[in-house]
Amino acid sequence: ETNTKIDLAIKKAPTEEKRRDETCVENAYKNEIFFYKTLMPTLKRFQQECGIFDIFDPVPTYVASVSEVDAEMIVFEDLTSHGYQMREKDLVLDKEHVRFIFETYGRFHALSFCLKDQKPDEFRILTKSCHNIFKEFTRKKGFSLSLSKIAERCLKAFDQNRDGQVIEKFKIYADKTMDIFADSLKYKGEYSGILHGDCWSNNMMFKYQNSQNKSKLEAIKLLDFQMIFVGSPVYDLSYFFYSGGSKELFDNLEHYLDVYYRSFSNFAQNLGSVPKKLLPREVLTEDWKKYSKFGMLMSILLTKVKLMTKEASIELAESINEEKNNESGLVNATVNEELFNERSPNLTFNVERGDEFLSEFYKVDEEINTKIDLALKKAP
Repeated sequence: ETNTKIDLAIKKAPTEEKRRDETCVENAYKNEIFFYKTLMPTLKRFQQECGIFDIFDPVPTYVASVSEVDAEMIVFEDLTSHGYQMREKDLVLDKEHVRFIFETYGRFHALSFCLKDQKPDEFRILTKSCHNIFKEFTRKKGFSLSLSKIAERCLKAFDQNRDGQVIEKFKIYADKTMDIFADSLKYKGEYSGILHGDCWSNNMMFKYQNSQNKSKLEAIKLLDFQMIFVGSPVYDLSYFFYSGGSKELFDNLEHYLDVYYRSFSNFAQNLGSVPKKLLPREVLTEDWKKYSKFGMLMSILLTKVKLMTKEASIELAESINEEKNNESGLVNATVNEELFNERSPNLTFNVERGDEFLSEFYKVDEEINTKIDLALKKAP
């Protein structure tokens, strides 16, 4: 009756049984519907209670959803009608995009950290509803085989003469990929909040001052909250940084962590909490050494996805129901080999940054092996 035009985007779950199982669709949609119906409104209301007038809202407007199993669906306002656009997935992020994204995550993370600080009971009840899909993936044969095979493939991208030291270190990752990945998800620190989870560049849309030549970045919207979980901000930051950046950016990691922390601190103060109490700056660097292995390993898989041809992407989606070994579709997909060989060493070079996590992992591994040996000796 009003002749109002509403532009909508509809996200619908796949119905094929094997695809749903391999990609944990049921719990993924539970996460995302919970995020839009309950979690984000709570975070908006919390900002209002803290006296924030310009509400931080880095997500598309939620319209409706269906949570019925095998018929899951989420409806959003279409961001393209407001000038937002995706960045080509095979492009690396430049300094401006990386700075903007670090600042956005600083505010996004500060919200849940402050909620946890000021309303711990509400935070605890809210986070009980989150399913850690990444942990569920570690029990899926397809994901495990794909990640391990692609890690092995990365070794071939190194220059034997130039990268000898890194090759030796990365061999451990290639040999024990899933052990290291699974253990990297076991956050043992006390500085945790609600994370975006699946934060690569395809799950972000950007708005520019001039949309034709993308002259100045004005705003960003985060998409796809199926992977939300509670943990260190390093999980989000290392995932997007390594999957979207370049060696030039990696070499300036501390600068970007400073950018993130300033944004986190400023927003936390505005919300009424003490930033150093929520998350000391030095913890970011220390946690990066321990938990960025998660982001580095995910970036290897994402680099393969980002460099796949459009035809290979379609074939992969269709093949999940037919694959017997669950991994050949992704591992053998056609990609830009030159770009893959160029980027893989840049991603994995961060194993040189200090393997505190890895040494701890193998110390635990040795302890377990010792206990097994003792048990075997005592066995009849």
